[in-house]
Amino acid sequence: MAPETDLLSEIRKRTLDTEQPGVAVIVRGFNGNETEAVSLLQKNMQSAYLNSTEQNDQTSPVPTENGKVDFFSRDQQLILILHQVPKDLFAFAQKINCGKMKEIDVQNRIITIEVQPEALNALALQQKSNSLTPDPSVKVSANSSSLKNIPNSTTPKPEMKPKDTAGPKRNDRDLKPQPDEDTIDWALRVISGTSSFAHDTACKKLVTMKPDTENLARVSTVLAETLPAAKEGFRMKEHINAMSVWYTDEATFAFANLLEEENSALVREDIIQLMPTIHSETMAEILVGRLPNRADMKDARTALKIMGSIAEKPVLRLLDDPDSSMRIQACNILQAIGTRESINALKKRAEVEESKVVKQQLTETQAEIEKKLTAADK
Repeated sequence: MAPETDLLSEIRKRTLDTEQPGVAVIVRGFNGNETEAVSLLQKNMQSAYLNSTEQNDQTSPVPTENGKVDFFSRDQQLILILHQVPKDLFAFAQKINCGKMKEIDVQNRIITIEVQPEALNALALQQKSNSLTPDPSVKVSANSSSLKNIPNSTTPKPEMKPKDTAGPKRNDRDLKPQPDEDTIDWALRVISGTSSFAHDTACKKLVTMKPDTENLARVSTVLAETLPAAKEGFRMKEHINAMSVWYTDEATFAFANLLEEENSALVREDIIQLMPTIHSETMAEILVGRLPNRADMKDARTALKIMGSIAEKPVLRLLDDPDSSMRIQACNILQAIGTRESINALKKRAEVEESKVVKQQLTETQAEIEKKLTAADK
């Protein structure tokens, strides 16, 4: 048995334990010397659990005595086990504020992220610094290469100017609605403006609100139209968080145009990493559309795995793609997200597949999915 298989088996015993179930986060690139980072990651997992539960239940969860985080390391990997099961694994994963998300194994409740050791140390130092200087107007340098792989780190904010109290004049720096202004009208006004700090404040407010039929189309349209400006102004994270609550299929398609028009592969990578936040089949279809692009293929594949079973149908359609490489990509993704529906589709495709290489991939993928489903049923 391969060492990796041994490790996964050990993790599954803990996450699927009937008496004390939990969720695991595998941190790749850990060398065991980041003592402060370990503590920070433990706190992040506990915070992610509370935040994801609050977002789904709209009530304050009561932590239980099982909500502790154990950890151990192996082969430059840190494994953290939270002895509490999130109701929404995807919401929980999105709240983990460090590293690049690589994969989510829903059946076994295992999340894999990748982060460089120096990035862990930098994050620990940043956290310590933030605790000493909580002033939100303080600028944070984004030039350090050690923070490059931490997509959720603090975005540089412009210095806040004193609030204009001379009159009711409205501007894009207003951090709350005017007395005669509706909250949604205020949010859309500042989101359409140029102030990064006010923009993020408005987006965070929209996240806490429940979309209603009357305003959903209007809010999602404005968020879609201002998406390019958010990209240019380094405001993507909070902007997409707001879109994950206030979205329509029509608005979501704005990402397809944004990626098509962006020439920088690095910028597209940053965008694609945030896209699974919008947990919809339409978003999965857009990510599937990026797979033929060689520069975006790896990031799109990872994002689809993070999305989980909601991406299954768009990926299954790739099994009939005339390009054999796309059929292989489909197999790769389905091994991570496939359900019983995939097993039937893989069998059907294998019956007509002419490529021996692809046919072998189809068979192996089917077997892998069956293995996971059997383990999850135990």
